[in-house]
Amino acid sequence: MESLKKKWNDLPLRRFFLLSVLGTVCLVAALSGLVISGGAAFRRYLLPDPDAVYLTVEWTMESGETTISTYLLEFGQDPEQFPQIMIENEDGSPVTEKGSTARYSVQRIEKSVDSLTPKRKLAYRACGVLMVAAPAFFSFGGILLLSLYVYRRKLRRPLKLLGDATQRIAGQDLDFTIDYGCGDEFGALSRSFEEMRRALLENNRAMWKLLEERRLLQASVAHDLRNPIAIIEGYTEYLEGALAQGELRPEKLGRIARNLRLAAKRLGRYTQSVGILNQWEETSLHKKRVAARGLAETMAEDFQLLARQAGMNLTVENLLPDAEILVDETILYRILENLMNNALRYARREILLKFSQSQKQLTVVVSDDGEGFSEEMLQKKRSLLPTPGKDGHMGIGLAVSRLLCQKHGGDLALGNGPAGAFVRADLLLI
Repeated sequence: MESLKKKWNDLPLRRFFLLSVLGTVCLVAALSGLVISGGAAFRRYLLPDPDAVYLTVEWTMESGETTISTYLLEFGQDPEQFPQIMIENEDGSPVTEKGSTARYSVQRIEKSVDSLTPKRKLAYRACGVLMVAAPAFFSFGGILLLSLYVYRRKLRRPLKLLGDATQRIAGQDLDFTIDYGCGDEFGALSRSFEEMRRALLENNRAMWKLLEERRLLQASVAHDLRNPIAIIEGYTEYLEGALAQGELRPEKLGRIARNLRLAAKRLGRYTQSVGILNQWEETSLHKKRVAARGLAETMAEDFQLLARQAGMNLTVENLLPDAEILVDETILYRILENLMNNALRYARREILLKFSQSQKQLTVVVSDDGEGFSEEMLQKKRSLLPTPGKDGHMGIGLAVSRLLCQKHGGDLALGNGPAGAFVRADLLLI
């Protein structure tokens, strides 16, 4: 029973409507037929029997008294063959008076409304009106009930669900689900609406995440700007006081100049980080199919050249299959460039670049034999902008690389291995 009910609910709207109309027509025809046949039977009951024949016997006594008696005969029977009819007195005794005569007449009642009594005429005509009006009444009622049934069964619930969902989305509320549970056109529309809601929810989450990351980066840059600014202000105050007292020596002036130059460079790097952030926000994905092994070999050649120039030994492991992958080459190159620059800065001698693929994910690992990431860096690895290192470098390349990985559907992971630090970049290939 439940399976039949589910099949009925899953019918397409066109088939459901046609079957409902057909069922309504059959029901209206059946009810109309019952009323018409019943009315015809009742009208036949009201009319006299057309096969009834009545024998009328008129007795005239010698005294002149007349008595009339009527008897029902079988149709076709000869009145002359009718048994002797006796007339009775009021007390039930037969009339024996001599000289009495009888006159016979045979009458067949016609099947006519005019022969009915007034009450039967009214009932006969009312029954005729009912027989004519019943099909029209049942047709109108069937159309009305069919409309209500189709609305309640197929329209009311999905329209309410979609209307409520539209209002909630308009109110910026995406934390709900749409479950219609039928396989008809409204079910497909509800599933599409649910997919749209999920996409809007994911986009909202991504947008808020990006806004939060931008806020964190701006807050981090603003926080880190305080140190070089404070250094510059401190040296400026010292110079003003020393010049006023005439105690400024050339050696001290030289150290102050070098420190001011370093602070100015740090300010330049902070300013550059803001430009990198704006550049990242304007970056869009342009995926295309390329040969996996060939792409990795081309990038490895460029990084081999950079490693030789820095006096480093770069080892490349290309484990990618000889097949095509869907990837944005520009974004991948920017990620690897940032990771290689970071490795070249902190490695002692050896750097490992490893390419691999797992199902629909491209993984690139860059490891070095340096001192590794600090505990503070690892604890804040999910923050957008890590704490600057001992050399004053901000680590903006790692932050931007993580954002680019996320834009490509992946992520960036930091860690320390047996020999030093490693960074793993994952990119989604669909």
